[in-house]
Amino acid sequence: MKSERRHELQENDLADSVEQLSERLRPYVTPILSVAIGALILVLVGLFVSSRWEANRSESWDTCLAALVTGDPEGFREVILRYPGTPAAQWAELILADRNLSEATDLLFAKIDPANDVARERLEVAAAAYADVLSQRPTDMVAERATMGLAKARESLGELDQARRGYEAVANEYPSSPMANLATEHAVDLAQDKTKAFYNWFAEQRLANVAPEEPSAPKEDASSSAGEQPIEPAKDTENTDKKSTKKKEVEPASTPESAPEE
Repeated sequence: MKSERRHELQENDLADSVEQLSERLRPYVTPILSVAIGALILVLVGLFVSSRWEANRSESWDTCLAALVTGDPEGFREVILRYPGTPAAQWAELILADRNLSEATDLLFAKIDPANDVARERLEVAAAAYADVLSQRPTDMVAERATMGLAKARESLGELDQARRGYEAVANEYPSSPMANLATEHAVDLAQDKTKAFYNWFAEQRLANVAPEEPSAPKEDASSSAGEQPIEPAKDTENTDKKSTKKKEVEPASTPESAPEE
């Protein structure tokens, strides 16, 4: 009996403690629930964003690979616009920059119009694209190619000091890369005076090779400017003779003079 009574008293004490605790926590129940619900929402949002990010990442690679197969520049631009900041968008921007650089390098040897130097415009576009890729802090492979491409674009633009620093960065930061030796050779070459002299000479030749302007008015004939009379075409003497002969046949015979009287 005593043990049962003791057990009953212990249960009563526990019930009183729980009741007192509940009374103390009652004012904080709503804030605690709000915090718990908020944490749960954050977890769900994080899961959704993560899954959505993975889906976008997969879609971006699919679109980029499709553009790579077709070679359509608009496909790469779509990747850049629809999936900014993704690795696929970085590669798409890098590929477009490489194309501009290659086409601009070929145009450097063509005649130029000082009002519309397409080669220089494309080189500037390529350099801006490489710099934009590097500003996104890409992976090592993308960063290496963007640094190398930016150095090449600046070299073609005649910015030799900046180009040399770019090549040195590739050689120092990626020593095990296949491009490291090539970058080192370019850096050493650009540091030489004869290389700088060649690029100065080439720039002068491009300016001297400007496309000629279209004449505003037609040039006068050389014979007219010298004061000579234009040569008239030869007359058709055969037709003229025929016309005179026909005219004689049509004219009446002249009246013979009368004989003198005897």
